[in-house]
Amino acid sequence: MGYLGDFAGNQGAWLLDETTRAHYALPGLFLSGFGSDETLRIVAIAAVWTGLITTAGNRVAETTGLGKMSSSEAAVLLATEPLWAAVFASLFVGEVLGPEDIIGGALIVAACLATAVKPQVFQDFFRMNVEEEEDDVLLL
Repeated sequence: MGYLGDFAGNQGAWLLDETTRAHYALPGLFLSGFGSDETLRIVAIAAVWTGLITTAGNRVAETTGLGKMSSSEAAVLLATEPLWAAVFASLFVGEVLGPEDIIGGALIVAACLATAVKPQVFQDFFRMNVEEEEDDVLLL
């Protein structure tokens, strides 16, 4: 047996052996699930899911969406990625969020709101009376 067990064959040139290559290439991995090794089929499905859905699909949707907004809006949207990662990890994987995580998420949401709201709304909310100054030029 080779260094890698059955995978490598006796000489370690598994790519030269047609049956081994067909078994470990992506189509072979899918079809191997109908035989004795279900694990390889699960690996192939995970590889296709990762490649098509989470990588290619995400890239197409993100590029299309970001192309239709201003750069400042895109920056704010991309800044929320850690927030969504934490939320989905908490919901689907059982990740426990601590107080620092919650405070950080609240700060990200506050920053998003601060960039999305017009300055006049902030001034009215905080009752700031900002009067426009005349164009006085101070000469020294």
